[in-house]
Amino acid sequence: MKRLFFIFAVLFSSVPVFAQKAIRVKEMGKKADAIIFLPHIGCSSEMWQEIAKNYSKNYTCYLVDLAGFNGQRTIDTLYTENYVNDLRVFIKKEKLKNVILVGQNYGAFVAVKVASDKTLSIKCIIASDFYPKLSMILDPAITSEKLEMIKKSIRQVITQSDEATFMASQKQTAEMMNFTHREDVNRFVQWQQKSDRKTLAETLCDQFSGDLLLELKENKIRMLVFTTWYFAKKYKNIPISEAQKKLNEMYGETPNVVHVVTDQAKDFIANDQPQWFIGEMDKFLKQPIVGK
Repeated sequence: MKRLFFIFAVLFSSVPVFAQKAIRVKEMGKKADAIIFLPHIGCSSEMWQEIAKNYSKNYTCYLVDLAGFNGQRTIDTLYTENYVNDLRVFIKKEKLKNVILVGQNYGAFVAVKVASDKTLSIKCIIASDFYPKLSMILDPAITSEKLEMIKKSIRQVITQSDEATFMASQKQTAEMMNFTHREDVNRFVQWQQKSDRKTLAETLCDQFSGDLLLELKENKIRMLVFTTWYFAKKYKNIPISEAQKKLNEMYGETPNVVHVVTDQAKDFIANDQPQWFIGEMDKFLKQPIVGK
């Protein structure tokens, strides 16, 4: 019985193993290949806990917390760049091979940037609610001038709002866009409340400035992208059968990207539909890698 308890504790508990100025990493499980889980803006790595618990039986899972999010100590500048650099240092220091990068929205944005380092052994990327060029969601033909105006507005709204206004907006976002379950909404709001406002603003601005389409086109790493069709179906009455066409338009010529779509979850798909998410991820990971 004691031995079983020990095995369970090793498999399903996370232990801090690495800390740089921009990231803090906790380990779950102890197997040959690694999965690195990256959170969305202002979120804790706890958002991936259920998915990581499942995969820790067969992988070493690393849950990453980013500086400035959910009470983590802050850094002053070059937010995304520092996250990416510290993750690369971690992968090299630990001599990780066949790494699977998993990210939610901004976390996936960071993952693609990490994977652009060809000296790393990255097996594939799993992305949820990911946009290779976030600005195109607002305006496919957005100008640099308009983008700068949007970023200025983001900085003002996030950093200058009083506490009550900020928290009300975060709760509204979580309820409308992010989750279907009340406990997830409450947890998200708590994470945002404990996050550094400047970090929230600057990471979102980094993401709006980013354009990863060329990297995805040139990158030979396989990528699975989870997308929700919940809002298109509910508010625009667009059937899920139209999803692939729209995604092809958004992603362009990116032959290594595979899309899976649900209309039953909001943006945080792994939290709303964990078993479906795991099932699709399993199918993708079992597919043979061309050229291997």
